[in-house]
Amino acid sequence: ADISAAKEDLEKLIGELDREISKRFEEAFVAVNEEFSKYMGTIFGGGKGELIKILPKKPKREHGELVDEDDEEDESEEKEGVAVRVELPGKRIKSIELLSGGERALTSIAFLFAIISSAKPPFVILDEVDAALDEANSKRFADLIKSVEKTQFIVVTHNRSTMHAADALYGITMGSDGISRILSLKLES
Repeated sequence: ADISAAKEDLEKLIGELDREISKRFEEAFVAVNEEFSKYMGTIFGGGKGELIKILPKKPKREHGELVDEDDEEDESEEKEGVAVRVELPGKRIKSIELLSGGERALTSIAFLFAIISSAKPPFVILDEVDAALDEANSKRFADLIKSVEKTQFIVVTHNRSTMHAADALYGITMGSDGISRILSLKLES
C-alpha cells in the first residue's frame, strides 16, 4: 500500500512538473520570440526574425495500427525543436542556411540578445562573438551591449569597436623577457 501510494504521489508530481515546465517554456518562447524580432529589426535596420516550433507529425493510426508504414520511419527521423526564419531588408532569403557568414553572425547575436533581454542575467561572458563582424557591424554590436541595462558584460575580443564601448579594458601582454603582464585601463563613459 505504501509503495502504491508513493508511486501515485510521484506520478502526480511528475505530471505537475511537466505542466509547469511546459508553461514556463511557452512563456519564455513567446518572450524570446518577441525580443528576437525586435533585435533583428535593430541590427539589420529592418527585416524580421521569427522562431518557429517544430513538432513531429503523428503517424496516422486506425485501431492501434499504422495506416502507412512509411509514417513509422518519418516518426523516428523527425525531432521536436525550434527553427529560425529571417527576412532581411532588400533580400528574399527565407532560410538561415542561405545567409552570408556575417549575416549569420548578426542573426546569432540577435538571438543571443533576445535571450539576454528575456532572462535579464546579472552578467554575461562573451568570447569572440564579434570575430566575424566588419567594422560597421562591430559598432552595432557594441551599441547593443551598451543598450542592455542591468547586465554586466565581460567580453573577450580583439575588435577595436567593441573595446571602444567598454568601461574598462584588461589585457595580457608579453614583453621581450617572456613574462606575461596584466594591463588594465579604466575608460570614461
